[in-house]
Amino acid sequence: MPKLKWFLILIVQFLFALQAYAGPQASVVEVKDAHVIQSVDSLDEVGGRVLIVQYDQGSEEKIWAGTTHGGLWSSVNTGQTWTLASGLMKNMAVGAIAFDPLNDAIIYAGTGEGRSNNSALRGHGIFKSIDGGVSWSLLPLTDPAQVGDSWAHINAIAISAAGVILAATSDDKYNGFIYRSTDGGQTWGIVPVYIGSKVGPHNIIYKVRFDPDHPDTALFMDGYANVTHSTDGGITWSLARKGKTCP
Repeated sequence: MPKLKWFLILIVQFLFALQAYAGPQASVVEVKDAHVIQSVDSLDEVGGRVLIVQYDQGSEEKIWAGTTHGGLWSSVNTGQTWTLASGLMKNMAVGAIAFDPLNDAIIYAGTGEGRSNNSALRGHGIFKSIDGGVSWSLLPLTDPAQVGDSWAHINAIAISAAGVILAATSDDKYNGFIYRSTDGGQTWGIVPVYIGSKVGPHNIIYKVRFDPDHPDTALFMDGYANVTHSTDGGITWSLARKGKTCP
C-alpha cells in the first residue's frame, strides 16, 4: 500500500481513538479498524482534534501527533497503539513538531492552535526534548506569559542543516511573526518580514520551511497564500509570489 494512503489511514485511526473513548481516559490507546479496543492507565484528558501528524526522523515505525487539549502523543508501531508523550503538555494544544536534521534525539513541540477563528487555543511556548521525546522542557523565552502575546500560538517550526531555527508564531489578533534562533532555542530574535501587501500585520504565517539541500534557503506562507523567500538563513526576506486572494 502506498505510504501516503497509510499516512491518511493513520490520521483517521488516531482521531477516532482519541475522541471515541468515553469514561476514564487512557495514556495508552490501542487502535484496530478505527475503534478503541483496549485502554490502560488513567488520564484527565483525551486528545481532541488532531492538529499535526509526523513521522519520527529516526524511525520508520514511530509517529508523533499533536492534538488540542490532549498534548503530544507518539506511536512506536505505525499507529497501532498511542501513548501520551509528555504529562507536561497533557492539557495543551500541540500544533507544530520539528526534528533537528543533524540529531534525531532533539525534537521541538510548539503549543497553541494558531488558526483564524475565535476558538483557537492559546499555547505556552515551545517544548524541547534532547533524548528522543523521553523528557521535555519549556524554552523560557518562548513562554507568552514571560515574553508577550506574539508567542501565544506556535504555528510552525523549521530547522536548517546549519542549526538555525525559525518559528512562525501569532497572537490573538491574527498578527503573524517569524522568530529566529541560532543556539537551540535559548535566545530568539524577531525577523522583519513585514513586506509586500498584507504580509505580516493581521496576517498569520502558517508554514515555514528550509530547503534540506540548501540550509540558507527558506520559505514561509501566510494566510493569503503569499510565498516569502530568504537566501540568508532567514535573516532577510523578499516576496517571491503574491497569492491570488491577497488584496
